[in-house]
Amino acid sequence: MFDFTSANLDKLVIHQVGNKLRDEGIHTSPAVYEMKDGNVEELLLKYFLTSFKDNSLYKFFNETDVHLNELYMRVSDIFIKPETFYDHSINILKHLYEKSSHPQIRGGEFYMAYFKDCIINDQRTDAVGIFKTEKKETYLKITKYANEFMVGSEKCIDVKKLDKGCIVFNVNSEDGYRVAIVDAVNKGGNQALYWKDDFLQLINVQDSYFHTERHLQICKDFAENIYGTVYQADKKDQVAFINEAVAYFDKHSEFQLEDFVQDVLKEPEIIEQFKEHKQNYDLNQGIQSVEQFSISTPAVKTIKRKIKSLIKLDTDFEIKVKNSSSEDGNMQHIERGFDEEKGMNFYKVYFNEEE
Repeated sequence: MFDFTSANLDKLVIHQVGNKLRDEGIHTSPAVYEMKDGNVEELLLKYFLTSFKDNSLYKFFNETDVHLNELYMRVSDIFIKPETFYDHSINILKHLYEKSSHPQIRGGEFYMAYFKDCIINDQRTDAVGIFKTEKKETYLKITKYANEFMVGSEKCIDVKKLDKGCIVFNVNSEDGYRVAIVDAVNKGGNQALYWKDDFLQLINVQDSYFHTERHLQICKDFAENIYGTVYQADKKDQVAFINEAVAYFDKHSEFQLEDFVQDVLKEPEIIEQFKEHKQNYDLNQGIQSVEQFSISTPAVKTIKRKIKSLIKLDTDFEIKVKNSSSEDGNMQHIERGFDEEKGMNFYKVYFNEEE
């Protein structure tokens, strides 16, 4: 989807932003950062870009008109007139500060960068990056004086961990551009919603990646909440269903709802339950339901890594079943039964050799 291997850092400005609720204010640099050290530039590129591993794409949005989205308008002006980069960085900084009013939002460094030679969907283009540092790691610092070593500590930025960031690619400007984001959300931390929803105002681009990832998530949700609860399917059968769904996406280049349900679900009653569940799932999230789309291979690979086909047992055992592209997956090598003497369920696993 996007590729930064040939990207280079053309402009950079560094400011500081605090929490508005605590009246911490902002601190601005007097000018664009002058890059004199190639090693530092290389570290900055690594820090800014390597965390963008999710190929999901977003676009700027406003319920009335995208031209009322502040970030959209300022980034558009930068692409048209690159000399306005610094001035717009100040305005974007102020906009972020206005949105940083949740008590748990941390202050930190604010960076804005202009990149050249980024690639998205095989198209080479410029991009604007907006980043924020919220957490710093404590590192030991060893210093030698004469024959003695002194041990101290220092708060530094880990270049492998970007807290928050977005890359705005200069494509599809009439449709809110194409935007990739990183948002290191703390579990249960609603304050993180301010980055994507309040500050950037983004919505998903409903492309093949989005639809593929979403429908595999619908399958997972159906297995757990309908197939397992309503039909009392045990964990083995739930895992088998998910694996068959993944196998369908692996084998086909196009998703057809009727073809999918006949191939994977088979039974008419379960087919109707799945269709109803899918319709409700889409409705609850305000997404227009689709029944046909091109399957994204990168999305299938991503979701396969996320879906854990795990059978957890109350005796502190877990059976991990790897996803398989075959229709039956690996579930044909597992049998579930009940031992009358012990009064317990059991799983029997078949194999040829230990690895």
